[in-house]
Amino acid sequence: MVLTVTLNPCVDYLLRVDKFLPNDTNRVLVSEKDAGGKGLNTSRVYAHLGGETIATGFLGGATAAFIRHVMEEEGVEDGFVQIAGETRTNFSVEDNSDDPPTTFNQKGPTISDDEWKALVESVEILATKATWVSFGGSLPPGLNTDAFYQLALIAKKAGAKVVIDADGAVLAEGLKADPDFIKPNSKEAGRLLGRPIESDEDVIAAAKELYAKIGGGHRYVVISRGEKGAVMACQEGTFLGKSPKVHPKSTIGSGDSMIAGMLWALVEGKSAEEALRWGLAAGAATALTDGTAIGGKATTEQLFPESLATQI
Repeated sequence: MVLTVTLNPCVDYLLRVDKFLPNDTNRVLVSEKDAGGKGLNTSRVYAHLGGETIATGFLGGATAAFIRHVMEEEGVEDGFVQIAGETRTNFSVEDNSDDPPTTFNQKGPTISDDEWKALVESVEILATKATWVSFGGSLPPGLNTDAFYQLALIAKKAGAKVVIDADGAVLAEGLKADPDFIKPNSKEAGRLLGRPIESDEDVIAAAKELYAKIGGGHRYVVISRGEKGAVMACQEGTFLGKSPKVHPKSTIGSGDSMIAGMLWALVEGKSAEEALRWGLAAGAATALTDGTAIGGKATTEQLFPESLATQI
């Protein structure tokens, strides 16, 4: 079983217009609403692939009911802690150009000490059932930057392997727990290492450095690069991953889907090389969906033969 932890989930609203006009009235052609948050997206894709998954974190207010409905519909077990505050709503505006969407992300509800304690207890219990625990996303107000670090230690004590998908200080703190799997994108990896990461050589060097930083051994560092694929450093070696050639409709959730695809493959006992390919296929499947939707099993399976991984 895979447990995901999303401390600042959201409802994602996507508004599509013909041409985005700043400082003017924009007529909405299509609006879409979906459940969001890195860990939750990973659980949803993992469930679509046929895996057993529980999602925990914080949920509150009217938006919580919608997120719980999506989870029930998609086969994700609900382990969320109810809070007094309102789960945030994020907005994205995209048009018919090739430009990325304009996003407006709320900071989220303030978490009380009692709510944090309840979440810690939830992770302590649920992690004992999990093979992997995946921590992802931003932190809501009221939590320290070492929140993932603290929870990761709890998960590892319970015998689970840990994934951390975060940015900045939250990721830097999380690395102190020696996670088993991290998946920064190239910009996040650059911020973590304090240097720009642009070329293939930059990414390969960064992946190897981060692999050593988290302790090496049976661990995985994957630096995602969007349509350029990914680089993975692990015990089996260093791999250059090539994504399927698709025309993406939206990149929202692709990184979360990549984690889901890799975890599904690893739980199924597949090799690291195959896991990277499944991750790339799952990420591409989500990129083919509109707005904030996520990819399905059939599309992922169709794209898998086009996902390549070469040892370097």
